[in-house]
Amino acid sequence: MPNTEKLMLIHPTRLQIYKIICERPGTYFYRLMSELPKYTDKVSSATLIYHLKKLNEAKLIETAKIDGKRIYYPKKLRDFEAERAYMLLKNENALKIFEYVLNNESPFQNEIARELDVHHDTVYYHTQHLIDAGLISKEKDGKYIRFKISEIGENLLEGSLNIITDEYIRFILSKLADSCHFPEVIEKSTRFLKIRVVCPDEDDIEISIDLSGFELSVSSADLEDDYNND
Repeated sequence: MPNTEKLMLIHPTRLQIYKIICERPGTYFYRLMSELPKYTDKVSSATLIYHLKKLNEAKLIETAKIDGKRIYYPKKLRDFEAERAYMLLKNENALKIFEYVLNNESPFQNEIARELDVHHDTVYYHTQHLIDAGLISKEKDGKYIRFKISEIGENLLEGSLNIITDEYIRFILSKLADSCHFPEVIEKSTRFLKIRVVCPDEDDIEISIDLSGFELSVSSADLEDDYNND
């Protein structure tokens, strides 16, 4: 008898929910409600709650509250730090401040406020959140506080916060295999994964995760220079 926990992603609606969570960092409940009708029949809020509960119980997804929103993210694909970074930079002011720190050597708060024409309190609020998320760090220079990009910020710019790793592939294969279902990888890269699930008594099922559709738009003078010099 097949293990029902192993069949979590065989259910078409549940699979589509999982795909949206994988492919769109910062996914929260009402975003899922608005996205799902593009791919499947209309789903009620009660049905969505049920499927999210099942995915969570199967340890396929995790959940956390970020800036007042409960978000869902895929276990082994992204962690809380990555999800928080993507969520923060969806805010226009946070993104502008992050870009300014990226493109200017160790700017201080007054400089950022002046150059971006943003209130000092707004700069303070967003820099504190960016620091808490590990995207930037601060250092004291006399009476000034200067900011620079930190490790998570650098990883985000390199794209390493949202990639398909061998660890994730092993994890998802383990969730799909049982005595009847035999998953095999038929295509993979750091941004794309396609798996065929074979069962002798059923039609084959193909599951794909495509991360290439989500790109965080960060403007970097250094990256533009590198591109222009190629």
